[in-house]
Amino acid sequence: MTVLIKRYANRKLYNTDTSRYITLKGIAELIERGEEVRVIDNETGEDITSVALSQILVDNERHQRAVPRTLLSDLVQKSGDALYGAIKRSVGENEEGGLGEKIQKNVRRAIRTREEEAQRWRDAIGDARSEWDDMVQGAVERVFKALDLPRRTDIEALSENLERVAAALERLEDGDEPPEPEFEEARRAGAKE
Repeated sequence: MTVLIKRYANRKLYNTDTSRYITLKGIAELIERGEEVRVIDNETGEDITSVALSQILVDNERHQRAVPRTLLSDLVQKSGDALYGAIKRSVGENEEGGLGEKIQKNVRRAIRTREEEAQRWRDAIGDARSEWDDMVQGAVERVFKALDLPRRTDIEALSENLERVAAALERLEDGDEPPEPEFEEARRAGAKE
C-alpha cells in the first residue's frame, strides 16, 4: 500500500498513515524499508513525489556521498536510460530469462506513462483556461448590458458621429457647404430618440 505524504504551505510534510509530521529523512527510511511513497502538495493536489525524492538524493549526497556521482550525471543526461543502466548494473544481466529487457521495458513504460499523464494535465489546464476566459467574458457582457453601459463599439460609433458633427459645424462656420445629407439624417434620427 502506498504511504501518502502531504506537503503543506509551510513546507512541512505530513504522513497521513501515522497522522504525524515526517522529515525527508523519515521518507527515505520508509523507502529503504520497501514502502511505496507518494507526496502531494496539499493545496493543489499536484503529485510532487519526484521533487521530494530529488531533495532526498541531494541531502544524501550532501551528508554521505551515498549516491554515485556517475548515476546522478546519467540521470540528468539520459533520464530513463540511466535508470535502466543503474538497475542493470545492480541486478546484473540475466540473459536466460530476459530480465534485463523486462526491466528496461518497465522503466520506459513508467516514464512514458508519466509523460503522457503530464501532457493530459497540460491539455486539461489549457482547456480550463479557455473555458474560464469565455465564462468571464460572458459575465462581463451581462453586467454591461444589465447596467446599460456602452461597449467599446458603441463608444467608437459615437466618436465617429461626433467627428462628423464637428466637421459639419466647421463647414457651416466657414460658410463653405451645407451639411451633408447623411448628417441631416443622423440629426433627425437622434431627435426622434
